[in-house]
Amino acid sequence: MKKKIAVCANGWNYDSLSHALKGINKYAKEYDFDTFVFMGFASYSEHVAISQGELNIYNLMIPEQYDGVIVFSTALNSTQTAKSICMRAKQKNIPVVSVGMEIEGAHSILVSNEEGMRELVTHLVEKHNVKNVVFIGGTEDHVDSIARLNATREVLKEHGLELPDDHVKYGKWSNRFTSAIIDEYVDSEEGLPDAFICANDIMAMSACTELDVRGYSAPENVIVTGFDNCAEGKIIYPALSTVEQNYEKIGEKACEYIFDSINGKSEPEKEVMPSSFVCGESCKCKGDEDYEAKRIQYCRKSFQRESDAKLLEQNERVMRQWLSEMPNYRVMKDTLQEHYYHNHQFEGEGFYIVCNSEFFKSVMMSEKELWEMGDKMKMEVVMALKNGEVVHGLQCNKEMIVPGYEKKDNEHHTYYLMPMHYFEFNYGYLVLTDEPYIMRENMLYPYMEKLMQSLKLMRMNLRLKSLYDKDQMTGLFNRFGYEDKALPLYEEGVRKKKKMMVMFVDINYMKRINDEFGHLHGDNAIRTVVAAIDEVKSEDGLGVRFGGDEFLLIEPECDEEKAAGIKKKILDYLAKENSSNAVPYQISVSIGFVVTTPETRPDASLEDYIKDADKEMYEIKKEMHKVNDRRAPRN
Repeated sequence: MKKKIAVCANGWNYDSLSHALKGINKYAKEYDFDTFVFMGFASYSEHVAISQGELNIYNLMIPEQYDGVIVFSTALNSTQTAKSICMRAKQKNIPVVSVGMEIEGAHSILVSNEEGMRELVTHLVEKHNVKNVVFIGGTEDHVDSIARLNATREVLKEHGLELPDDHVKYGKWSNRFTSAIIDEYVDSEEGLPDAFICANDIMAMSACTELDVRGYSAPENVIVTGFDNCAEGKIIYPALSTVEQNYEKIGEKACEYIFDSINGKSEPEKEVMPSSFVCGESCKCKGDEDYEAKRIQYCRKSFQRESDAKLLEQNERVMRQWLSEMPNYRVMKDTLQEHYYHNHQFEGEGFYIVCNSEFFKSVMMSEKELWEMGDKMKMEVVMALKNGEVVHGLQCNKEMIVPGYEKKDNEHHTYYLMPMHYFEFNYGYLVLTDEPYIMRENMLYPYMEKLMQSLKLMRMNLRLKSLYDKDQMTGLFNRFGYEDKALPLYEEGVRKKKKMMVMFVDINYMKRINDEFGHLHGDNAIRTVVAAIDEVKSEDGLGVRFGGDEFLLIEPECDEEKAAGIKKKILDYLAKENSSNAVPYQISVSIGFVVTTPETRPDASLEDYIKDADKEMYEIKKEMHKVNDRRAPRN
């Protein structure tokens, strides 16, 4: 029977993750399962609210919907989140494997820092006579950073050397903080040490780059080493001396634990995967690989990468410009579908955007207010591309987070889910299938940032437009909105030869309500009538405050019968309000409507139909006054 495995990982560690997924995919073919990778870009160096928005992607992972869960616990950049995921899986009796951190109740695969780190530091001391060391860790409380620091100290001590506390710095696993540490030593009276031992390759590459900027070089002036053996570390100059962790084997072992649990072996187990030293150029050695050949290959592909990056930027620029002009959410959906149908060579054949529709419909609500709506938020498939074709009508919910997902025997797919958010407030997510180009070429993070910026810009533009063309008291369109929205809607109906309802609504005895009970009660009458209009208006319908107490309702693709039903619903709504509200007057309206006939009156304007509806409304109001209907005010 087809199975599903969830993987919780961090995009900053994609190089390691991609190797782990190779091991996982070996099992996928044998045991017939699909892999769902929940992947954020939380970072210790990022603003805490932005990181929280990234971490929220793991809330989409409902453990009981999967046959097993693999958590790259030390890579999530949030120990609390990693423990929470494992606890949720344990509570639902779902097999869970923690990679990197030992967590109670979970199978644990500990990636040994010691062997490789000890080999590296021993090599530096014995081969290169290193004595004065600066250790650049990730963060002070990170389990991997602590283990790598301890291994470094142990080897130095075994050789009669020390690592003073003031020679232990923390680069937060990133470029910016590491560069500042290098600058600190370049500018100090102490000068450079014999070696900078970095707790990951990113910081090591940053150290090499910053040294070059400041007029120094590795390894000529100082040795620099890393940890992770990432692909970029092999082509940078100098190629890094580093430590290799066997993530492909780790992926296989994680699957083995899960399927052992499925088959009845439920006791949590623990295994430590050894690491190994990889000698490179940054410690003055030639290295174990042909780095020059790797650089040549990289350079040969540079033109293609640069051209692809320019084309991707062009596609994104077109999308940004289109989104900045979107009049509403419905047009946005149509535009995104059209755009990605013609431009998805970088996103792949399976690509989905899922959003909270209220994020773009209720633009006057803050992101926090929308977030606090919780389960009331309606998640919709904004854009769905399956097998390279746009698919309409797909649904998504907590049980089906990949729109239109089907379990197909002997087909093995990997789905990557990334969050879309504004600071800590999430409004949607993106789904990519089977490692598309933007993932293979390490373009995913900037791609996601630009997509989120484009959608945020669209929402801001819709908010500004709403302030400009909507009546602030009622939320209906004003005369500016009428020009911008109603006329194009009518012209589209004429072009398609579709009938349309034009309804004129006027509040009865409005002056008497204002004069006898005050303008606050007059405002109450207006809001009540507007609520009735909103209640009956369709998603594509258009409500306009045409005057102080006059309203226009336009409904596309509407015949006489449907229009009469809308009128009845408005009157029924007001009758119900009058019976339940304890105000000293009745709220009533006169309604006139016409249905356009584009085939018989092709030259008629919208204003012509509005006059017809207004005339019918006036005749109804006049007849009411004839019989002296005084239900509006109650004395």
